[in-house]
Amino acid sequence: MTSSLARQARVERVLMFWRSGQRDTHSIAADVQITEREVCDIIEQAEGRRP
Repeated sequence: MTSSLARQARVERVLMFWRSGQRDTHSIAADVQITEREVCDIIEQAEGRRP
């Protein structure tokens, strides 16, 4: 199980890449080593599109 601190760090890294505007979800997923669906979920939650 991933600790909440590790999860938060992963979320911050995904959002940093996404907000830079230079990366797509596929390349972020590969870099962070999670699925593209997880990347999309993180972005959608951060942008208020999902609870």
